[in-house]
Amino acid sequence: MKSICGIGGALAALLLERAQAAASGSFNILSMNVAGLPAILNPNDVPGDKAMNAKIIGSKFAQYGYDVIHVQEVS
Repeated sequence: MKSICGIGGALAALLLERAQAAASGSFNILSMNVAGLPAILNPNDVPGDKAMNAKIIGSKFAQYGYDVIHVQEVS
């Protein structure tokens, strides 16, 4: 058990070191509701197939340099 704690402690120290090293800089975040729930849950009258629309949205996301993309209502 002691070796597991030692590994965990070393990992925690490494993560802390990395977090402190990354204390400056910037990153881009996008959060978007893509209205992708199945029609039975949310018909939302969006034209086109929701699966195809999701692929189109995904390809658009790939064109931009976002570091983190959070999507809501994805099925």
